[in-house]
Amino acid sequence: MTDESWIDQDKTKSYKFLLERMAGGRMAVYIKKFEILQKETANSTMLIDCVPVIMDLITCDLNVDKALRQSLLRSLVQMVVSSENVVQKLSAAWKTDVLLGNLVRVMREHVLTQYKHYQLYTHNVVTVMKCLAQVMKNNKVKENKLIQTTYLVGKDSCTMLDVLLKPMQYLVNMNKMFNDLGLLLLNTEDTDYVGEIKRYLTQVFNKIQSKLDLVSEIIDQIVKRYEKRCEKNKSADEKWKNLKEKLRKMFEATIVAPCSFTFNLYLNYYFPNEEHVNEYLNTLIKT
Repeated sequence: MTDESWIDQDKTKSYKFLLERMAGGRMAVYIKKFEILQKETANSTMLIDCVPVIMDLITCDLNVDKALRQSLLRSLVQMVVSSENVVQKLSAAWKTDVLLGNLVRVMREHVLTQYKHYQLYTHNVVTVMKCLAQVMKNNKVKENKLIQTTYLVGKDSCTMLDVLLKPMQYLVNMNKMFNDLGLLLLNTEDTDYVGEIKRYLTQVFNKIQSKLDLVSEIIDQIVKRYEKRCEKNKSADEKWKNLKEKLRKMFEATIVAPCSFTFNLYLNYYFPNEEHVNEYLNTLIKT
């Protein structure tokens, strides 16, 4: 009986040159699509975990206008609902087609109808950040609490600043992933859908870039002020250094490396046993 999962992590490394040869072809498309599915699934969990933390912040710790509170919470709830819906659709698509042929179509509908809530959140969170910075400036006790207290968001241990930035960080990363996908060898339908998604996201970022820059400036002010206080008290610790490094990288677009499971999934799909791999390797050598 054939072992359906014979390729382990060590064997994946031994086929590095095979993966490199396939990186610019269909395999790269399937890997990137599966990464998007993974990201959407993680995003759904992340948003659910963020809601109570942000709700507690804007209703208890900050003097935020009622209309702003309602608008921010509405956008968060809508983001959660839409994220859960798209994950269900993508999961159903994956069960019927492991190669995720419909992923870009599903994501196109999701992006064009639901990313406006991320845009609204970004506009609202600037005011929240300003209130947060003012409270931290005037109250050292709250400043220490807001910087040092951590919350479990998905699998990450996050400070309050991290939590507020998570939806925007997701938006930036997903934009990068669609840009990467657009550079790969897609079929005509996927190419058209990705083109629509990229054009829409360009419009979104044109509208929110100034807000992202402003948030970055506010965080920079918070970081510098806290560092000065730590320097005076000689209380800077390793935890703060790690937080500072995380904040520095928050707005950088990152390329998410495919996890070993992703490679195993598609390698085992195309090469159910070692004989199939050897055949393919011999073909490569001859070409």
